[in-house]
Amino acid sequence: MKSFKAYFKKEILEAKRTHKYLVLFIGIIFWPAILNPLMLKLLPLLMKNYLPAEAVGMFSDLTRDSAFQSFLSDSFQIGMIVMALALMGLVANEVRLKRLVFPYSRGANPAGIVLAKYIHYAITISLFMLIASLINYFYIDRLFTGGMLSVIIVLESTLLYMLYYCTLLSVLLYLSSLFRRGLAAGFTVLVLAFSLSIFNQFKIIRIYLPNYLIFKAADIGYIFDNSLIPTVTVSFCLIILFVFLSILRMKKIDIA
Repeated sequence: MKSFKAYFKKEILEAKRTHKYLVLFIGIIFWPAILNPLMLKLLPLLMKNYLPAEAVGMFSDLTRDSAFQSFLSDSFQIGMIVMALALMGLVANEVRLKRLVFPYSRGANPAGIVLAKYIHYAITISLFMLIASLINYFYIDRLFTGGMLSVIIVLESTLLYMLYYCTLLSVLLYLSSLFRRGLAAGFTVLVLAFSLSIFNQFKIIRIYLPNYLIFKAADIGYIFDNSLIPTVTVSFCLIILFVFLSILRMKKIDIA
């Protein structure tokens, strides 16, 4: 418990010092939530003299539902890339820079270190995603009309995105403990995330993969149904599994 509290405080201080909060803010909140709806609204006006009338009309006919789905798409692509690259060195940097020598010599518990890192960034990313969704809904509700979008629908989609990000974070944490360089962990997670999205085309397989959470989050009006039960179950099992594997890896890792 002491290791968890100490490292939780350390992660907060280090995130401030290395500007990780700012990077995650830009990738999760500023670009998808604030810039996306503004660009969707302003782009037809700025490009009406350069784009075909059909293209301008397509942007002009966007509903609140379509605008929110565009935000979710940006959150998946931009937010995931920013998260993977910003947090790819969670464990790798600690080992490479020999920052674990002193804590381990003082009796630090590997389980406390791993849990502190995971829970800190799981809370941070989930909170940022919630703020982003509510900000985006505020803009969309004033810039667009039509559709069935509501605060309840936004919150349902956000919950699925939170779980998806938390699942991806657990994989990133484990990969960061495997590789000496965080860049390898970051790119591996990105390749894995984008590759699994292909399986959303296959109904039999997709419900057992975490990326189905992203698919259902954009299914406005039909977000929560029974098909999510295996997906949510698998996602929670993956989180527990990869956090557990990270703890085992931290017990065996060469810190010298």
